[in-house]
Amino acid sequence: MADQNSPLFDKEDVERRFRERQPTYKRLEDEATFVLGDKLDQASIKRHSITSRIKTLPSLLDKAERQQLNDPLSEMNDIVGLRVVCLFLSDIEPVGQAIRDCFDVIKEDNKIEGQPASSFGYMSVHFVARMKKEYKGPRYDLISDIPFEIQVRTIAMDAWAAASHYLDYKTDVDIPKELRRDFYALSGLFYVADRHFETFAKEREKALTIVEKKLTAPHPELDVEVNLDSLTTYLRSKFKDREHSVDEKNISNLVQELRDGGVVTIKQLDEIIDAGWDAFLRYEKDHPPSVDEKPGVYIDIGIVRVLCSIASDKFQDARKDLGDEIRKRYATYRGYVTKKF
Repeated sequence: MADQNSPLFDKEDVERRFRERQPTYKRLEDEATFVLGDKLDQASIKRHSITSRIKTLPSLLDKAERQQLNDPLSEMNDIVGLRVVCLFLSDIEPVGQAIRDCFDVIKEDNKIEGQPASSFGYMSVHFVARMKKEYKGPRYDLISDIPFEIQVRTIAMDAWAAASHYLDYKTDVDIPKELRRDFYALSGLFYVADRHFETFAKEREKALTIVEKKLTAPHPELDVEVNLDSLTTYLRSKFKDREHSVDEKNISNLVQELRDGGVVTIKQLDEIIDAGWDAFLRYEKDHPPSVDEKPGVYIDIGIVRVLCSIASDKFQDARKDLGDEIRKRYATYRGYVTKKF
């Protein structure tokens, strides 16, 4: 009589076929990751990361034995797996729709809705999918019929899942009774943090809408503080015919320089720009920035840095990167500034 705990499959045969299919699994992993990443980029859906993996042979065999599978390579849907880690809860559905658009979804399992906070570490939306039939050609011939798994979760869910996995607690009953309360409390904190991140993101969107209305109105209200959102909005409105910086880090650095230089409201900045505009245009004509080794023009943040450096000693002092030569150069254009700052 066969041992009930012995696998139902030929282990050596599975190992041999798995190794033979490794290049195919790798091709599927790379192609699925590229297709999904490209779709998210096209839809301007931000995410923290897309990661992927091919299940290791020991992990595959262990799961096959636990689930008593007859043919693991054809019965498993997660030999190739992708994970999309979103920034906010509200990003999960747009990512899910992108997955439905990219692939033929065989199965979808939402492990977030209706789950208690104590299950936080196990929350995610799982998709089992295949490449779409319309993806044809030699690169798809071997991978089109292989199912793969995609998990979608937030950063908070991913962080807690990683921490709890490190502790080797696969299910609630694995947790020692004396530690269970603390474990659930920590899980709840991550759960609450996730909700608060979502609330903060929505409130930020509301605040940004208000700032945009103030700064882009026919008679703009400029008496608002200089911060990342207000400065970004102002620059796009003020310099419509110039290229805009898309690097938030560079804009954030400029915010700090402005505030260190005593420019704490958009109104103050606007006054400096209006008073120093002629000086800046003269400077740009005489000292244009190099673009592809040719004379170019400044983008929005460059305009502000140069112009404020010409018009304001305090702002100039806030720029730690300026040498004596460039300071002297700026000084020669100060006479064209129509107001003293």
